[in-house]
Amino acid sequence: MALNIYEQIIEYIKESKKVVLALEKKVTADSLGAAIAMSRILKYYAKPHQITVEKNAENFHFLTQYLEITPNFKQARRLVVSLDIADQGLDKFYYEVDDNKKKLDIYIVPKTGFFNPDDVRVGQGGFEYDLIITLGASDLFALGEVYNGNTAFFHETPVTNIDYKASNEKFGEINLVEPTKSSLSEIVFDLLESNFRELMDKPLATALLAGILERTQSFKVPTLTPQTLEKASKLMAYGADRELVVRELFYNKSLALVKLWGRVLARLKEDKRRNLYWSLLNTQDYNRAGADQLIIDQVFEEVLGYLPRDATICLFSEYNGGVMVLAYSGNPARQLKDILANYKVTEFELGVKFKVWNKDLLEVEKEVIELF
Repeated sequence: MALNIYEQIIEYIKESKKVVLALEKKVTADSLGAAIAMSRILKYYAKPHQITVEKNAENFHFLTQYLEITPNFKQARRLVVSLDIADQGLDKFYYEVDDNKKKLDIYIVPKTGFFNPDDVRVGQGGFEYDLIITLGASDLFALGEVYNGNTAFFHETPVTNIDYKASNEKFGEINLVEPTKSSLSEIVFDLLESNFRELMDKPLATALLAGILERTQSFKVPTLTPQTLEKASKLMAYGADRELVVRELFYNKSLALVKLWGRVLARLKEDKRRNLYWSLLNTQDYNRAGADQLIIDQVFEEVLGYLPRDATICLFSEYNGGVMVLAYSGNPARQLKDILANYKVTEFELGVKFKVWNKDLLEVEKEVIELF
């Protein structure tokens, strides 16, 4: 009988020797919660593993305290030196590195006779890790430098791809992609409930609840399902600390985020007839806040939490020499991908986004708002 997808994932883990958990480059409570859960499963099977992401997580200490994360992961192919020792045997083996660390000498001493240089074979070996599990990446490029710096490794190593986004390209040998679920944390919780219920404890339940609360904006998104609420309730029964999660996710805001949020509110515009809201951020706003422009998604998330969920909401931001536009619509009659068809729109968890080049912020604002 064919294995179901959970059984396939478990078989891949059982057959592996060393595993890499690769997170989408934008660190979230959801991806960290899922990583904690998958790490527990790997430990259950005594599988050495490494958790990696493009940049280390700075804002989620209540989750990262349970993880050892390696940014800038590099996986080099091994060089294999083979020597036929059938006749001479092996007495000693050692190596030396010169003082400048530029040369490696390997010494092999036979038990009898001597080795001939022709007995040595040098070739390319495999990689140290033999299984990759990706969390939250809609494609391999979403891993950032973790993928860009290790393309051969990713293309030659089996990948288990876990994600909740409909835009996922299903690039893995196994693809656990479930767009009807709220989050990675919900998907991984179902895996645990089905096969590893004994692993659940308070820290793990708290981590998974954090992922669900983050993705559902504390159960406020219009796509929230009864199934998600039921799973959150189960996590609470397992001891999840909801107060800790709410405090860490929704009240402990960085000063830079608060400053940018203030600029967005100061410039907020409204068209009541069209139920349309929008605001702008420029490069000076980021400089004054001491913020990296990568924070734009977090700012937009704050905007969505403040404004009516049935509205259409846009945020325009100067971004790396161009203009980034983030848009959300709570009106089913307004299909953003159709309205914005003239742009290279990509979907993300909060709506859609795209970049415009060779136009200034106000030009892009006028051009896009007129489409609604």
